[in-house]
Amino acid sequence: MDFFTDANLASRRDLLFATAGGLALALAHPARAAQNTTSVEAPMASAVPYVEHRIAHGGHMIYAREYPGQDPTFVLMHGFPDNLHIYDYLVPYLTRAGRRVVMFDFLGFGQSEKVSAEGYQYTFKQQVGDVAAVVDALKIDKFVPVGHDSGGPCAANYALDNPDRVAWLCLLNCYYSDSPTWRLPEIIEVFGDPWLRELAQAFLSNPDKMNWLITFQDNHFQVNMPPNLRERFVGIVRPIVDGNFAGGAGPAFSQMTSQVRESVAYNTSRLPDVRRFSPKVNLIWGAMDPYLTSATAAAIAANYPHSEVKSIEAGHWLMIDKPAEVARLLLTAA
Repeated sequence: MDFFTDANLASRRDLLFATAGGLALALAHPARAAQNTTSVEAPMASAVPYVEHRIAHGGHMIYAREYPGQDPTFVLMHGFPDNLHIYDYLVPYLTRAGRRVVMFDFLGFGQSEKVSAEGYQYTFKQQVGDVAAVVDALKIDKFVPVGHDSGGPCAANYALDNPDRVAWLCLLNCYYSDSPTWRLPEIIEVFGDPWLRELAQAFLSNPDKMNWLITFQDNHFQVNMPPNLRERFVGIVRPIVDGNFAGGAGPAFSQMTSQVRESVAYNTSRLPDVRRFSPKVNLIWGAMDPYLTSATAAAIAANYPHSEVKSIEAGHWLMIDKPAEVARLLLTAA
């Protein structure tokens, strides 16, 4: 595994120094830890209303929204620590074009069930099962899996397991296998490192501390952004993340991030399958992402026999930064 590059070690050191010195200031002055609220426009109205579904998977409930239209259906998958609302600005462009769209919250996130059973473990395998449950319940035959962030490996692995169900695969600013081209965001470092488990739980158990950590991470995600995209980040992305944690997504986030390294090792073992994958793969990428960089997109694309990278001047949440441009590339892809 190549997670501990010099850049990654530097980011861990910076976070630990900031934690030691900055957390006390944040707790003494909570207002300084929070981002200023910013007014941004609401999403455009969809051409068709959505139908809500509550879909069973393993005895638990997945929340999904379906916008009727023409196939192949776009099935949109979020990462962590967010939920289906990251696609609110994108979906109206797709439905305006007459396309069928489905988006859903993985178990433990958004409006899907927060499983409280003792011993229940949220896993990447379970998330692939969430996808299967949704598309089977909605009788979706051939579709376009669209995966962002940690939803990218989920989309990719579902596609590897079910190539006959995939029209083509779309990956948005995600990771997959072990590679020196990407690094973990600091918040994932904290929750993903078993040696930092007590620190992670201290953050998760205290809203002020967690607010400080998320704000620290926000600032790092925005480092390459112009002011207009920073406003969208503060006004759209941050409320989604805050709402997700307020809604009880902390346990799923904590469990999933603790498995990132194991998941990447598994994905790396699947590279021979990736290199035999016959459907088209398009990677639509926000070039301003400081963690999952354009080099990451190129490295992922190099493993697929039929792939293309489409770069956009946007950050990690490119579907929020430039929804019309992302939609255009989705709609014109082969």
